Amino acid sequence: MKKVVYLFAAVVLFAGLSLNAQSKLSFNAGANAALPMGSFADVAGFGFGASVGAEMPVADKITGTASVGYLMFGEKELGGTGFSAKSSFSAIPILVGSKYAFNDNFYGAAEVGFHLFSGTVKSEITLFGSTTSAEATESTTDFTVGVGAGYMFGKLDVSAKYYLISDANYLGVRVAYHF
Repeated sequence: MKKVVYLFAAVVLFAGLSLNAQSKLSFNAGANAALPMGSFADVAGFGFGASVGAEMPVADKITGTASVGYLMFGEKELGGTGFSAKSSFSAIPILVGSKYAFNDNFYGAAEVGFHLFSGTVKSEITLFGSTTSAEATESTTDFTVGVGAGYMFGKLDVSAKYYLISDANYLGVRVAYHF
């Protein structure tokens, strides 16, 4: 699956570079923060990462967007008497969408795409003085819808979006620089 992501990123990059000379395609790079919501917050800690994106005007006040990134969520420990479990997650979001400019700086945004999730759970059970440990890793690809808003400070873009993903919803904040 990582090969598919790398191939997708390379195609977007090379297509963007070749189109940039003929169009108004622009690129951006940013830092991301993610606050897990709902049941995802029970098993995942605060997330952080980075992303790159491309934008191109498609109509008056409407801009098309595409982005790919990487997020790491903090380890969360659960447990009780004789049992403990630690979980950690990472995600690669691949999204396309649009932005609608309400004025020169403020915009609304919507995105669709998917997240490639990878998670690991390490557990330890102690019964009658004997400890048993186990580890499980799982990878999934989940459809994603994101909605939010942002504000442009010159070339600096600050945005917040809520991402709806089957069992892994989160509130994302991004600070990006437009080249």
